Amino acid sequence: MTQARVMIVEDEAITAMATGAMLKRLGHVVTASVSSGEAALEAFRRQTPDLVLMDIRLDGELDGIETALVIRRDSDVPVVFVSAYVDEKTRSRAAATRPFAFIPKPLDEYDLHALMDRLSGAVAP
Repeated sequence: MTQARVMIVEDEAITAMATGAMLKRLGHVVTASVSSGEAALEAFRRQTPDLVLMDIRLDGELDGIETALVIRRDSDVPVVFVSAYVDEKTRSRAAATRPFAFIPKPLDEYDLHALMDRLSGAVAP
């Protein structure tokens, strides 16, 4: 598996730290870990990652879906929603961003490994 550069957008610090630790154990690099949509857009523009792991409920004015819409409008970087909010209304709203995947919380290392393998296959030449 190729090393990926991943941005974590998560308002719960413990969850963000755990996700970052899992990514590092799997051999990936965390380019940024931010808690708001506004900070995510700023970090994304500074250092474009290969993948964005995005929570839906965030600090700040923008939620994860609104943030993903801006990211996807400006780039083809895959966005994966990792959220406890997986009801049909939320999924429908999130579908407008063309997410790479939608994974319910809590995210475990097995699911993250499978996701990263899938990402490697999707971007292979």
